[in-house]
Amino acid sequence: MTGKERHLWPFFFCILLACHGAPKQPAGDEARRHQALRQQCYANTVYPAFAAAVQTGDLVARLGSDITSDMLRQMNQTDKTFSHCGIASIENDTVFIYHAIGGEFNPDQRIKREPLFSYGHSTENKGLGLFRLQVNEAARRAVAEQARQYYLAGIPFDMAFDYASEDRFYCAEYVAKCVSRGVADSSWLHFSAAGRFRYVAIDNLLLTPIARSLTKKMY
Repeated sequence: MTGKERHLWPFFFCILLACHGAPKQPAGDEARRHQALRQQCYANTVYPAFAAAVQTGDLVARLGSDITSDMLRQMNQTDKTFSHCGIASIENDTVFIYHAIGGEFNPDQRIKREPLFSYGHSTENKGLGLFRLQVNEAARRAVAEQARQYYLAGIPFDMAFDYASEDRFYCAEYVAKCVSRGVADSSWLHFSAAGRFRYVAIDNLLLTPIARSLTKKMY
């Protein structure tokens, strides 16, 4: 790591926390009513719509409601809508999201397999986006299977945010490598840069011909 990259480390360290941060706490009756309405919207409208539309191999992006997620959004150089992304897999009629996160909500720091309902829940998030890979069903299933294999291998979170490493993944790196290996093609992927530091941001995953936006919902 160069001196310039070390200078950037405090900023990139926020990603470790931002991939899943602490929820905002309501203050007062008005805030509690607002949060209750958000939870009703998520449980009764947003989640059922996403659960009905999602397919195995889809990319599911979210926007966290904490300050570090807001910082993470700024790593996107084109579209700052989302702060995190995972890969969907329908298993025994349940939609799971495989994603790489750090922070206090994932103490072992390893790739996480989480039901869609909690992955996007309004207590910690304020938006979801569903994106479909523009490849055949077999390739999308291969992407999800690659995500599952990395999960079973217990790959830990990459605190160095080094895309060249194979034994640790940060959140966008994990998705990018699952997609590239599942479809046997990495030509779709382009990197962002901060000085000489190259990294994969969330919009590098979503603003590409290989991924088509199906729906986005803020709540």
